[in-house]
This record gives sequence, C-alpha cells and structure tokens, in this order.
Amino acid sequence: MLDLASRSVIAEEVDGPDAPPGGGFCPVGFYVPDWWDVNDESVIPGSEYWDADYEWPNGDFGFVWGCHWGDDSSWKIQYLDLSRIDRGVIRREERFGYVELATFGYESPCFRPEAAIQKSTPPPFIQLSRHDGRTQVTFAVEMLFDLETGISPEWQRRKIANIK
Repeated sequence: MLDLASRSVIAEEVDGPDAPPGGGFCPVGFYVPDWWDVNDESVIPGSEYWDADYEWPNGDFGFVWGCHWGDDSSWKIQYLDLSRIDRGVIRREERFGYVELATFGYESPCFRPEAAIQKSTPPPFIQLSRHDGRTQVTFAVEMLFDLETGISPEWQRRKIANIK
C-alpha cells in the first residue's frame, strides 16, 4: 500500500508462511467496506436500538478479486486482513477456496474516466451483513447445473450434505 502524497510504502504483504498459497494471483479490484456500505442510517448513535453491530465495519478487512495465472476464465475472491496495517502488514488469504464470482456486466469505476467523481459503491457481487456479533458475506457465484437432473457438480465436489 502506498501513500500517494509521499510516494512511500506504508504497508505490504507478508512473505513466508503467512503468504497465500500457490502464487500467481492477478488482482483486478479490491473492496474495503465502510460504514455507509452496510448501514442505512435508520439507527442513530445513542438511540435505544444502537448496539456494537452498528460500529462495524472498522476497516480491518477487505476483499481482492482477480484471476489465477493460467485460468482467466473467471474472477476468484480472496480475503484481505488489514488488522495490522498500522504496523505495515497486509495479509491476503484464500479463505473461501476457489470461488468463481458471477461478475457479469460489472465495470470498474476506474475504467470510466469520463464519469463524474462520486461516492464509490460496493461491488454488486459482494454483500456483507452483521447480526448479534456475527459477520457474514454473500458472494454472487457461478455454478453449473445439469439441466436434466438439476445436479450441480460444484456441490458434489464440495460434498455438501443433503443437496442433490
């Protein structure tokens, strides 16, 4: 991560045992959720309905998506651990496995220089929620199904119980 004003490196990925396995990941976009992405202002600080879940997110995580070298057929997602960024450390993890994102029609705002600068919006293929201290993420993913049987080889590959 660079500080654009000073042009200095302020944080970088950890090499060694904490580095993501396999290498060859080519990032094309990233997303660090902020408060406005997941809260709708219906509950205000200090109200009787305010709780710790409304204090989230706090910038300690994010996502990066891209392709693996030699497999540019779809974008995959990785987790960014930003909890130690103040110490100059960023960790990237393949926490979710080899998930193929459904990004059809998505166009990065970076590729539209003629568009007016405005508040950035979360990518449509990542949705976050938090309730009772538990954080969840929903990804729009590509899945193949056999039209005649309705069976998905992806679900069989993952050995998810009770799903045909």
